[in-house]
Amino acid sequence: MRWYLHVDMDAFFVSVERVLDPNLKGQPVIVGGRSGRGVVTSASYEARKYGVHSAMPGFQARRLCPQGIFLPNRRKVYSEFSKKVFAVLERYSPAVHALSIDEGCVELTGTERLLGPPLKTAHEVITQIKRELGLPCSGGLATSRVLAKIAATYAKPEGLIHVIPGQEEAFLDPLPVAAVAGVGPSTHAKLQGRGIKTVGDLLKDGDLRARFLDLGRTEAEEKEHDHSMGSETTLDQPLRDVEEMERVLWKLVEEVGGRLRRHGSYSRCITVKIRYADFTTFSRSRTISPPTRFDREIFAVASELLKKNLARGKAVRLLGISMSGLQQSGWQESMFDFQRRGALDNLYRGIDRLREKYGDETVGAAKSRGPSR
Repeated sequence: MRWYLHVDMDAFFVSVERVLDPNLKGQPVIVGGRSGRGVVTSASYEARKYGVHSAMPGFQARRLCPQGIFLPNRRKVYSEFSKKVFAVLERYSPAVHALSIDEGCVELTGTERLLGPPLKTAHEVITQIKRELGLPCSGGLATSRVLAKIAATYAKPEGLIHVIPGQEEAFLDPLPVAAVAGVGPSTHAKLQGRGIKTVGDLLKDGDLRARFLDLGRTEAEEKEHDHSMGSETTLDQPLRDVEEMERVLWKLVEEVGGRLRRHGSYSRCITVKIRYADFTTFSRSRTISPPTRFDREIFAVASELLKKNLARGKAVRLLGISMSGLQQSGWQESMFDFQRRGALDNLYRGIDRLREKYGDETVGAAKSRGPSR
C-alpha cells in the first residue's frame, strides 16, 4: 500500500512575518495590497474573520479591516523559509515533490521499518516544522496524492486528516465539488448546471470520475497525474511593461528550475499563468522535447508564451509558471543532446551551490539586457 502526506503551510507569508516579528502574533496581518491598487497575497486568520482573503484588492481589504497591519510582499524571504521547510520534509523521505512555495507531497511508502507507522510520521513532520521553524502547517495522509491534497485543505488550520484505506469515498462524498483540483469557477458552474454539487455526485459519473478523481490509478498513473511544480506571485503594483514582467517571470523560473534540479526531475510541459487587473485569468502551455530543468530553456519558452498571449494595454497583477509532465528518465535523445544536457547539469549544479551558500542574488540575470543565463 502506498502512502502520501500532503503538507500545506497555513497562511505561509503571514506566518513567516510572525516568526521574524513575534509582535504580529494575534494581529490581523495582511501581506500585499498596501498601495490599495495591489492585491492581498496572504491574510492571517484574524484578518479573514473580517472577510479578507488572498487575491482581494488592497482597497477592499482595507475597507473590510481598517485595523489590519499591511506588510509588503517579501518574496525572497518567503523563498528562503520555503527551502527550510522542504529540507525538513526531505529528512523523512527522498520522494518529496514541491508543488508550490508553500505546499508539497511526501511519499511515505516503505518508510515504516525506519520511521514507524505513516500516521505517526505525519504527526512528527508537522510537529517538527512548527518546533524547528515556528511555522504552522496542516497535513493530509492518504493512499493517493490527490486525496492527500484534499485532506490537507480541510485540515486547516494546524490539523491533520488521515483518510483510512477503504473509507476514501465516505470521506469525499459530502464535500463540495469545488474541493477537487482542476475544478475552477468555469468548470464548477458547468458541473452545477448538470446537477453535480458534491464530490459524491461526481464519483457517480464514470467519465467525470476518471477525469477528475480516479482513485483506482496504478502507481505509474498516480505519479503522472497532477505531478507538477510551480510558483506564482501577485504583484503589489500591476505591470504594463513587458520587460518588467519578464524580470518577475525570470525570478519565478529560477525558483522552479532550482526545485526541479533538487528533486532530480525534468519537465516536458511549461505553463504560464497570467491574471489581469480586472481578475481575468488564463494559462497557456507548451509541450517540449526533450524535457528540461534548465533556467535558460524554461525562460525562453515562458517568455514567448507570455509575449504571445498578452492582451494589449491591460495591466497584469499576477504571474505564474508551472512545470508538469515530470520525469527523471525514459526519453530518447541524440548523443549531442545527451552531452549537452550533461554539460548544462554540471553548470547548473555549480550555480545552485553558489546560490545556496551565498544567497539567491549571487548568480542572476544581467540587469541591462534581461536574463542571460
